[in-house]
Amino acid sequence: MATNINGMLNSANKYGYLFNNSASQRQNSINSLWSNYGNFQNNASSALGSLTELKQNAAAVVDSYNEAKDTFYTEFDSNMSALKKSASALKNFDFSNVGDDPITKKAVLDKDGNEVKDKDGKTVTETTYSKGMQSALDTVKNLVNDYNDSLKFLKDNSAVSGRVERMASNFGDTTYRSSLYEQVGISVGKDGTLTIDEEKLANTIAENPDKVSRILGKDGLADKAIQHVDTANGQRNNLFPSAKSMLGNQLDAVALYTGKSMINMTNISNIGNLINMMF
Repeated sequence: MATNINGMLNSANKYGYLFNNSASQRQNSINSLWSNYGNFQNNASSALGSLTELKQNAAAVVDSYNEAKDTFYTEFDSNMSALKKSASALKNFDFSNVGDDPITKKAVLDKDGNEVKDKDGKTVTETTYSKGMQSALDTVKNLVNDYNDSLKFLKDNSAVSGRVERMASNFGDTTYRSSLYEQVGISVGKDGTLTIDEEKLANTIAENPDKVSRILGKDGLADKAIQHVDTANGQRNNLFPSAKSMLGNQLDAVALYTGKSMINMTNISNIGNLINMMF
C-alpha cells in the first residue's frame, strides 16, 4: 500500500499534475489523488485493525502461557522444598530416643466411671504417646504427606512434558519396596502413595527403633525421597516446555505480520499529512 502511494506521487510529479498544469487540471489531479489515497487509507486502516487484533490475541496467549509456567514452577518449588525438609528431618531422626514409656493405654470411662465396652464386649482403650514418640510419629507423617503431595502434583501435571511424566513415574517407585515399608506400618498404594498405620508404626518404633531407622531413615524412604528431589531440581528448568515448542510456528507468524507491516501502515497517515502540506 505504501509502495502504491509512492508510485502515485511519482506519477503525479512526472506528468506535471501537481506543479505544471493549469489550475483546473491540478485541482482534478488533486481530487483524484485524494480519492485514491482515501481508498488506500481505508484498506490500510482495516488491515491495521486486523493485525492489531492478531497481535493482541497473541499477547494474550503468551500471557496465559507465562501465567501457567509461573504457577507450575511455584507449586513445583513449594512441593520439592517441603519434601526435602521433611525427608531430611526423618533421615536424621533418632528413633531410639522416644522415652521409657512411649505408649500408654488406659480404659475409656463413661460419666459414671465405668469402663466403656465396644459391641464385642471388649474394653475401649485410649492411647497416649510420650513427647518423644509423638515427635517420631509426626516426623514420619510429615514425610508421608509431603511425598504424597509431590507425587500427586507430578501426576496431575504429567501431560505438561515427557520429563514431568518420567519424574512422576520415578516418584511412584515406592511400590517396589512396599513389603519393607509394610513392616513398619506404612502401606503403599498401586499409584505409589503412602498410608500410615499409626498404631503399628508406634509399636515398631517402641520395639525396634533401629529397624525403623533403617527402613525409613538413612538409606531408606527418607534418603530415596531426597534423591528424587535432587534429581527433580536438577531438571527443573527443562520441565515446562518453551513457548516456541508449545505454540508452534504461530508466534513467528504473528511477528511476521505485526512487525514492519504495522509500522508501515501506521505511517500511511503521515504520508497523508505530507501530501496535504504540498497543496
